[in-house]
Amino acid sequence: MSELFDLAAETLSRLGSLRWLRVSGGRHSEYGYHQVPFLGWRFEEPSAEKLRRIERGVATTPTQVDWRIDTSRRNWLLAPARILGDGDNPAASPAFDDRVKSAMQDQEFCVRAWADLDAMLRTLREPRDERSSGGEDRGAE
Repeated sequence: MSELFDLAAETLSRLGSLRWLRVSGGRHSEYGYHQVPFLGWRFEEPSAEKLRRIERGVATTPTQVDWRIDTSRRNWLLAPARILGDGDNPAASPAFDDRVKSAMQDQEFCVRAWADLDAMLRTLREPRDERSSGGEDRGAE
């Protein structure tokens, strides 16, 4: 998992200084089963532009499962929609842990979601995203 952690840290740091980062997923170190992947982070200075760039990267990456970004709390979260609840604070809903445990029973889902997370981070790293985001955003203002 450290390879994906390094990729996430380097990729998100291109958008701004990180205060905190957590990459969940991969294989369980003791039992070997696949865990549900998700990415949590906090920028030193969060902004709407950073969020737009992340949303664009997520939206333009072909994925095998549905993903959502939750910015309702101090730490932002990119997670499969399957494990998030509804409402204003989807990651903090009481059943979050239950949904994660349930999703972990579907090992194929965990593998597909892990590949998705890797692909989304690689999309966010692509220089064309940086070039295109500057021109699109200036033109929209």
